[in-house]
Amino acid sequence: MNWRRPLAALAASLTIGAASPSPKAPKPPALDPCTVVAVEMLETVDSSDARAGDFFRFQTVNAVTAGAAVTIPARTLGYGEVTIASPAGRQGHAGVLVLDPRYLVLPNGKHLGVVLNHNTDSLQKSGATDSAPSYLGALPIPGVGAALGVFNYFHRGKNVVVPRGLLFTVFPSDDPSVERCQDHPAE
Repeated sequence: MNWRRPLAALAASLTIGAASPSPKAPKPPALDPCTVVAVEMLETVDSSDARAGDFFRFQTVNAVTAGAAVTIPARTLGYGEVTIASPAGRQGHAGVLVLDPRYLVLPNGKHLGVVLNHNTDSLQKSGATDSAPSYLGALPIPGVGAALGVFNYFHRGKNVVVPRGLLFTVFPSDDPSVERCQDHPAE
């Protein structure tokens, strides 16, 4: 049997298929990295039992669009990391909790890095309990400079609790250029 003829026909069809342009879906417009994305906590994180390195989950509140295209759907799951955690202790030792949002998981499975938006003081007031500070926001730490994470709260003698459903905002990029999106008060 002569295998050269079928192999030549196969090679020709592969060459023709490779040479013809494949239709591409139009690429949606790029998302501005300074776009403010509202997110909410999906679980409670408490300084009494949280440990540095633990992960927490959050999700987008609304869909985010660039032009007419939805680039981040509503309820897109995100993950963050507990970077500092210390329970309250004796003699008025306050609990410490620093949470750092890291990325969103897009529908295609890719991770989109995020950075906390330090510009907003308050999306949600706390209740009457001592578990959340009076306003959401990142606080600068003396001697460190910029705030370390999403919740830098120090309560005298109490544990810090960041409740499920708490709202905050992020920028949809973890590129250092996002620094330009942050407001920096004059020192």
